[in-house]
Amino acid sequence: MKNKNIKHIMFAVECVVLILLVVMLGHSVNKANRLSVETEALKAEVENLKEQIKKADEEKAAREEAAKEQEKKAAETQAVTAEPTPTETPIPTPTKAPTPTPEVYLTDLSGANPGEIIDDALIDPYDIGKYFTSTMIAEGDEIFNRIIDRSFRYNDNIALSDLRYIKLLHRNYDGQTQVGELIVNAAIEADIIDIFTQFYLNGYQIYSMYLIDNFWAGDGDSSDYASIDVNNTSAFCYRTVTGSSNLSNHAYGLAIDLNPLENPYVRIGDDGYGTSAHANAQAYNNNRSSAEMPHVIDHEDLAYQLFSQYGFTWGGDWNNPKDYQHFQKEFG
Repeated sequence: MKNKNIKHIMFAVECVVLILLVVMLGHSVNKANRLSVETEALKAEVENLKEQIKKADEEKAAREEAAKEQEKKAAETQAVTAEPTPTETPIPTPTKAPTPTPEVYLTDLSGANPGEIIDDALIDPYDIGKYFTSTMIAEGDEIFNRIIDRSFRYNDNIALSDLRYIKLLHRNYDGQTQVGELIVNAAIEADIIDIFTQFYLNGYQIYSMYLIDNFWAGDGDSSDYASIDVNNTSAFCYRTVTGSSNLSNHAYGLAIDLNPLENPYVRIGDDGYGTSAHANAQAYNNNRSSAEMPHVIDHEDLAYQLFSQYGFTWGGDWNNPKDYQHFQKEFG
């Protein structure tokens, strides 16, 4: 009886074990089935990813191929239309430029003699005034020795200290710059410098300008005649008025005779016809016009306009005689 119970117990245990095995096998089968399903899903996802990668690679390859084709066409177009590259001109080795010579102007006219021609390149256009200068005349100096007992002699009417020596520039009849000189009264010194500076700047031509002493012929009248005969412009000379015993304004240094050949001292006859003492001036006695006759002074001429502006009177406005060369300034 005891053995039979043991058998029954053993059988029951075997049945339980068998049932557990069946259950465990069922769980394993289910798990295997789930794993199989999941594996298939993963395979499908992997295949899908492969397709996407393949598609992306194909698209990239297509884009690269299209880009290469575009670059090829652009290169071909550029090759057809591009201009040939010019050959570069070799740059020569520069030669060192010579150092320019600085402009050297005359500082003044102290070393220049009256009548001397000066190269225009030597004239400082920015300081023209230094070529129009005035100095007093002192006993024993060069100018004093030139004029004493000639154009100047000691007298009761005009003192040496009243006179000024002016050295200046003028344009001669060839248009050249020439050195000139005058002696005038100190009272008109500034006027004369201003007027003749403007003459020069305007290209107004004056034949020559020397002191009358360069033509000294023994007395004032004869020397004045000699100076006029060579068309010399002058101012001071201690002498009387032509044909009179009265002192001329030239004796005071208050008058100037300008380009006397073309502007003669003319006496008007009863027939209204003018005559002058100088044979070389006859063409300028009558029918005068600065517009038609160079160097002739009339109311349209610059000389008349400037001298009038500074208060001078003109001998060409006298009734008879007419002194076309003559400008003078009176005081009191």
